[in-house]
Amino acid sequence: MEGRRFGQLIVLNRVGTDKFRCSTWKCRCDCGEEITTTGGRLRSGGAQSCGHTKVRIRHGHTSSQHGKSPEYTAYGNAKARCTNPKFWAWKHYGGRGIEFRFKSFEEFLSELGPRPSPKHSIDRIDNNGHYVPGNVRWATWEQQVQNKRKRNSL
Repeated sequence: MEGRRFGQLIVLNRVGTDKFRCSTWKCRCDCGEEITTTGGRLRSGGAQSCGHTKVRIRHGHTSSQHGKSPEYTAYGNAKARCTNPKFWAWKHYGGRGIEFRFKSFEEFLSELGPRPSPKHSIDRIDNNGHYVPGNVRWATWEQQVQNKRKRNSL
């Protein structure tokens, strides 16, 4: 068993037996933690990691105790408006050809920076343009009202 991989665990060495006379093994998880478990749990798939809850965090905007940051929420909503036909506002965005062209949240945040205040939300400078660098800004409700597209009235 030594050296074998089971999920995120690599078997280091045999430790002994447990109270049920099952062989126990010391394993190292990919995250660096070491655990002891039985050979039966390893072979059955019952032990695949140390049970760690470490999450890869690149920007810190999705890990606060209060949930996602306003910037990350704005990113997700803008992307959904353009890419998800089930999103309630899709017909006004993706449904009329508006595209979300940011490759990542990091690129989005680099372009816009932090939200200036709770009164600001994402806005496209050219309302018929895509979500792209140079065409997005943080704007107040008052600014956005001035930037609405004209509606055809029949």
